[in-house]
Amino acid sequence: MDAIFFDIEKQYACVSLKLSKENEEHQCSITSSYYIGLDRFSKLKLPVYIQPKLNNENHQLNYIKMLLEALKEPENFDHLEGLVLVKFDDPWIEIENELSPELTPFLIAQFLVTVKLLLKKGLKKSYYPKTENLSGRVKGKILVGRQIKENVLKNRLIQTICQYQEFGFDTEANQFLKYVLSILPHHFDYFDTKGSIRLNLEELWDFCQAGFQQVGTRAFSKLKYQENNPFYKQYNLAIQFGNQILALHDYNIARNAKQATCMHPPFWIDMSKLFELYVFKKLRAKFKDDNAVVYHQKYHQQELDFIINANGFKAVVDTKYKPRYAYGNPSMEDARQLSGYTRLNKVYKELYINDNSLIPAYLIYPSNLPAVAEKDGLESEDVFEEPAESSDQLLKGKARKSTMYRELYLQEITLPFI
Repeated sequence: MDAIFFDIEKQYACVSLKLSKENEEHQCSITSSYYIGLDRFSKLKLPVYIQPKLNNENHQLNYIKMLLEALKEPENFDHLEGLVLVKFDDPWIEIENELSPELTPFLIAQFLVTVKLLLKKGLKKSYYPKTENLSGRVKGKILVGRQIKENVLKNRLIQTICQYQEFGFDTEANQFLKYVLSILPHHFDYFDTKGSIRLNLEELWDFCQAGFQQVGTRAFSKLKYQENNPFYKQYNLAIQFGNQILALHDYNIARNAKQATCMHPPFWIDMSKLFELYVFKKLRAKFKDDNAVVYHQKYHQQELDFIINANGFKAVVDTKYKPRYAYGNPSMEDARQLSGYTRLNKVYKELYINDNSLIPAYLIYPSNLPAVAEKDGLESEDVFEEPAESSDQLLKGKARKSTMYRELYLQEITLPFI
């Protein structure tokens, strides 16, 4: 038995592998969760590459479009922790170039959306050192060594090399962001052949690079930076993503050499987390009031995906990134878990409900899926055939009502595919 985990505490397994022997035959079973990525089993020393479960020969989930759509909701920037894990310090894995792992476009998408948000706010101005060879005047301090070498020895007696503090956009942080933007077009050539992912990112890049006209050009390998001003807190995210993109830059150069294989760092992307962020954006687009949608509130060590309280509509919502929901009923465990959430006293208090009325509960699942899953025998005997009233629909798409549980609904949502 060998497994790869997303977290240090080893609570969330990305993939596990089990070897067994039955009737003199060796058997191997691999179980994956809702993570995609590239890694190596520590005991067996075998590499493993997991693609999105919803992909097949004719359909590919456009996870980049999902991310870009999710990050249109500014609050989602506070919930990006736990979405991506990159193991730069682990031994890199040799892969075939044609595999095209999802990590690079995913990091670029996060970087571009974060930079776009900064540009909408306005880049941060600050004091930065500027060196200039001034004529007939002195400003700041004189750089004596350079002055002697470049001016005095060359008989340029009216020239003075000075260093002084300038206030403006040409700071080290902004120069770093501009440099990362400058190398991104090199990466676009290796994205999907159908062009939709590349088109999404190039549109963002066009917007972002136009906002750095007043920033100088300088090369970086990485940048250590901490922004303490809450108004500009997205600088920390943008620089974090920029450092990761630069760390992957050598990998993309190797691909450019048209070699059959190249090295790539182990990484994992939590697709169920991405689905949550995507749903949150859709809910916030419908329920626009402040605090109308509460995301990941914890009660008694139980963490609810969403609580909605807007214009008289009150509900508890759980997201399930499970293809089987499009073809069958939820498992009894999922139905009981969500029903239990709606019985918590603190949830009643959060929704300002003082009587014993039932709180509506919704399970949101992706609808437009290829036939990738069959019923697994774990589903409840519930029937979700009654069409819900239009007032019961959370989002665009069909909502089905349970005949076994009161006020329990299945709500579908459409995902983008290539």
